[in-house]
Amino acid sequence: MNTSRIAALLALGVAFTGNSFAGSEPAAPAPASGILTGRLGEGSGLDRLWSVPTLYKNPQHSVVQELAVIGQLQTQYAYGSTDSGNFGTQDVPDPLTWGNIEVRRFRLGLKGRLFKKLTFLNLTDLHPDLSPRYYKRTPETYFTWAENEALNISAGKTELKFDREQEYSSRDFPAFERSAVGHMLYFGELTGAWVCGSGIGSGWLYYLGAYSNDRVDEVSHFTGGTILLSKIGYDYTPRTSFDLAQVKLQYLHNSDSGHAASPGDLPSPSYSDAISLSNEITDGRFGQTTEFLWGNGALGRPDVFALSSMVTWSFTEKLQFVNTLEAAGSTEENGVFLPARYEALAPGAGDRRGDAYFAAFAGLNYYLRGHNLKLMSGVKYTHMHGGDSGGDFDGWTGMAGVRIAF
Repeated sequence: MNTSRIAALLALGVAFTGNSFAGSEPAAPAPASGILTGRLGEGSGLDRLWSVPTLYKNPQHSVVQELAVIGQLQTQYAYGSTDSGNFGTQDVPDPLTWGNIEVRRFRLGLKGRLFKKLTFLNLTDLHPDLSPRYYKRTPETYFTWAENEALNISAGKTELKFDREQEYSSRDFPAFERSAVGHMLYFGELTGAWVCGSGIGSGWLYYLGAYSNDRVDEVSHFTGGTILLSKIGYDYTPRTSFDLAQVKLQYLHNSDSGHAASPGDLPSPSYSDAISLSNEITDGRFGQTTEFLWGNGALGRPDVFALSSMVTWSFTEKLQFVNTLEAAGSTEENGVFLPARYEALAPGAGDRRGDAYFAAFAGLNYYLRGHNLKLMSGVKYTHMHGGDSGGDFDGWTGMAGVRIAF
């Protein structure tokens, strides 16, 4: 992709950054706004610019309350080094890059609110070079009926949000990349139905979902097995002095591990059961999330387990420090895999599998406009003890990226 096209897309992303459905509705009737009505957001020039993706907004309308364009553009660069050689985004396949810059996500979509309680979201992945065609696949398309805080019913295709890391959207996750075992227990974007709620009793929350485990570009073929995901949590903030304190237990069951809808589709991960236990606290500028993960290996794969910690400290409203630590292991050799970004790209990494893994990351985020426009950077140290067929790894990786969302 030539430089002028990159500049144009970045400018488009900056111009369209912003918007969500968060916030309360006004007590008094408000005038309709948006491109369709010729009224843009009030405030500074940047505020008006950020309101461009809102096609229509009228909280008092009985049928359509909001309609907005959404999108993501995430670009990043990485350079790593081990005793066996160097690696990084220069080793990523050309269709996924602009030069030596990886296009991590390039998405466009639509969201809306209807009948006061019904919301919908659609996201489409685009090819980085818009070639051989614009459209790549559809990662998410679903509807949610929000009866109240305690009862939200959804159906469609969505990213399966097992474990605390995946519950963060790719826009909001503070660290540069998710953990190694978190990636291993990533079950993809799946078609199904789910119900969830919070604020029950003294602070309970829950989630129940059933999905087809077909990992396909569009809606599931329903030819494989079923994934069941359940969560129960408790918000114990009122019993503490913290701004937020929440503990959560998650359980996942996969009835057909390793199923692939076709030879060209990704298989369902080789784990029949998985458990996540997490605790999250925030107190002013400080935040910490700790999580234990376990996966029951299937199809000859060993069980895997990990303990991770993510700490954040905000120096200012715009500058944030992020630190993550992860220790992982498996019950037998070759149960832990090096992350595909970016350690697995290193030369001489053997079979890229081991039985003991440790990683530490430290980085800085600079929020130009919250999570809608931010700069991310950091350094990661990774060590893995390989099995009989190799896999030993000891190296450093530096990363920098720009994240835009609207």
